[in-house]
Amino acid sequence: MSFGQSFLVALDMLRTHKLRAFLTMLGVIIGVMAVTLIVMISNGFQAYISNQFSSVGAKTIYIAFDPGRRRQESVGKIDGLYMDDIKFLRDHTNKLGIISPLAQGQATAATYQDRKQNNIRVYGQDESYPRLANENISEGRGITAEDMEFKNNICIIGQEVSDNLFPDKQPLGKYINLPGITLQVVGILKKQDVFGQTNARDIRMPLATLQTKWTGNRKLMIIATEAAPGVELADAMDSAWRAMMIRSNNKSVYRIDSNESISKVFGGVLGAAGVLLAAIAALSLLVGGIGIMNIMLVSVTERTREIGLRKAVGARKGSILVQFLVESGTLSLVGGLIGMGIAWSFGLLIHLVTMAKHWPDENGLPAAFPPAAALMATFISALIGVTFGFFPAMSAAKLDPIVALRRE
Repeated sequence: MSFGQSFLVALDMLRTHKLRAFLTMLGVIIGVMAVTLIVMISNGFQAYISNQFSSVGAKTIYIAFDPGRRRQESVGKIDGLYMDDIKFLRDHTNKLGIISPLAQGQATAATYQDRKQNNIRVYGQDESYPRLANENISEGRGITAEDMEFKNNICIIGQEVSDNLFPDKQPLGKYINLPGITLQVVGILKKQDVFGQTNARDIRMPLATLQTKWTGNRKLMIIATEAAPGVELADAMDSAWRAMMIRSNNKSVYRIDSNESISKVFGGVLGAAGVLLAAIAALSLLVGGIGIMNIMLVSVTERTREIGLRKAVGARKGSILVQFLVESGTLSLVGGLIGMGIAWSFGLLIHLVTMAKHWPDENGLPAAFPPAAALMATFISALIGVTFGFFPAMSAAKLDPIVALRRE
C-alpha cells in the first residue's frame, strides 16, 4: 500500500468513526488553537504598542530630571532641568538635532464667558516641540519663534477644550481665561491618544509666556531631542547621556529614554510572555498525543484479523507500520487544522469586538492570523501524532499473521 493509499484509508477511518475521531483529536485541537491564539494576541499587543510609540515619534529622545535614590543625597545645585541645560547640550555634542523644552503649568480650569472646562493640562513649549512629538494642528496655526521672542499671550487648545468652551462658535481669535492670565486662541491641536492619554484637554502656550507671565517657574518638565542626520539613535542617546553626566559632575540624576527603546522593552516583555504562555498551552498537545496513542492501540486490537489477513496475502511489516503511522499522523493533522480554523475565527471575533468597544483604541486590538506559528503548531501536532502512534503501529506490524487470523 502506497503512502497516498494509506492517507485515503486514514481519511475513511475518520469518516467511519466521526465522534470517536473528534474526541481523540480534541486535545490536539485545543492545543493548536491555544498556541495560535496566544501568538495572535501577543503579536496584536506588540503591534499596538509599536503603533502607539510611532504616533508620538519613535525616534524622539526625552531627557528628564530623575534623581531617584539620590533624592536624599547631595546632588549639588542641581534641582531640575533648565534652558541652560539645552545650551549645554548644544555646546557639548554635535550628535543631536532639534532640542526642544517642555514645561508644565499647574492643572486648573479654563473659562470663556459663562463656560468652563475643568481638568485641563497646561504646557509651555517652543515652535519645535510639535515636530518631535509628532503633533499637528487641525485648525489655525501653531506656536512660532516670534511668539517665544515677544512672549505673546496666545495658545493652542485641544479638541475637547474647543468643543466645551466653543460648542457653537469658531474658537480662533477668541480669548480664554486661566487664573492670572488671558490667552488668545490661535490654533486647535489635532487629537492624539496614546495609551489612554489624550492631548484633547491640553492648552499650550509659548514657554517664555508660561515662565515669565504665569508660573514664574524656570524649571522644565522634559527636554526633547532627536538624533542629528546620519547619526544612529543609540549613538545620539549615548552622546546626550555623556553630556548630562558632565553637567551633573557624574551624578546619575538624569534619565534619558527614547520611544523606540521603550517600545522595544515592552515588545520584548510581551514577546517573552507570549512564548511562555504558548509553551504552557502546547502541553495540551502532549495530552492530545496520549489520546491518539490510546485510540490507535484500540484500533490495532479491533483490526487484528484485518492485519493478519493482509500479512497472509503478502503485506510487509513496513507497510503495516506506515499505514498506522499515517493514520495517527492524519488524525493529529486534521485536529491541528481544525484548531487553526477555530483560532482564526476567535482572532477575527476579538478584533471585531475590541474595535466595537474602541479598546485599546478606536482601531481595536489587531489579531492577525500568524501563518508561520500556525503551520509550526500543525506540523508539531502531526509529528506528535506520528510519535505517539509509533508504538501502536509497531504492535500492529509485529503481529504474527496466524495468531492474528485465529483471534476473534
